[in-house]
Amino acid sequence: MYQTMKLKIRSYIPILFALIFFSSMNDLHADAFVDPEKDIDTNYAVNIDEVDSQNLTTEYDPIESTNRKIFAFNDVLDKGVLKPFAKGYRAIVPSQGRIAIRNFLHNLETPTVLINDLLQGNSDRAGITLKRFMINSTAGFFGFGDPASDMGYPRHTEDFAQTLAVYGVPDGPYIVSPFFGPSTPRHIAGRIVDFAAHPLTWYMQEQDTEARYTYGITETLVAREELLDILDETEANSTDYYITIRNLYRQRRIDEINNGVPSDEASEYSIDTARDLNLVF
Repeated sequence: MYQTMKLKIRSYIPILFALIFFSSMNDLHADAFVDPEKDIDTNYAVNIDEVDSQNLTTEYDPIESTNRKIFAFNDVLDKGVLKPFAKGYRAIVPSQGRIAIRNFLHNLETPTVLINDLLQGNSDRAGITLKRFMINSTAGFFGFGDPASDMGYPRHTEDFAQTLAVYGVPDGPYIVSPFFGPSTPRHIAGRIVDFAAHPLTWYMQEQDTEARYTYGITETLVAREELLDILDETEANSTDYYITIRNLYRQRRIDEINNGVPSDEASEYSIDTARDLNLVF
């Protein structure tokens, strides 16, 4: 029995690795260009010069020198391995097919979003989340379609790290980990809980390793393909790529925690909707 448990744990490690790493990338890049209170298909852009000019205190990034080295390592890994595979995925799968797969993966995350809506005491958003799941799981053909957005129930994101923030748990310092990417102690703790609460984590416990790998690879390719053009544009327009990514991450998390409502802190990291980069979600 002990050996069986060890084998199960080992089989989860690659999937956990990929999911946490690419959820980090989504928080950093793709979501950073999207208003948390807008539908995923709305166009938004960020003013790179404005983001670069934002100076975070040493309290937020006390180990910047180390973080920069790890960031550079992750960047090399991304460009040498992940980016080519994502380009291949884009070349092989038509646009409508990629949208359908993305919708399906988002729908699978809905129960986790619902749990965090409820934990935060937000019944209105929980109601929207529940309606989205019911509509998209039925009329949307198991989530491959997104008719709920057309019916006035836009997608929003919630995670356990946001829930911790609502209850006053401090964010902690900015950390860039090998493979895992940019985060903070609070966000790392939240991701672990979200992974444990994800429906497929429970469903795939009794499934073979092949099924788990298939889900993990699909999630990875979808996440990275969404970021292909965005990361290229961001890096090309950044004075300091590291600082831009750090500030976009910080900006996005503040906006998410406040559910898109401006605050004194969030105003320092405002998203410019001038559509400079014509980013589409």
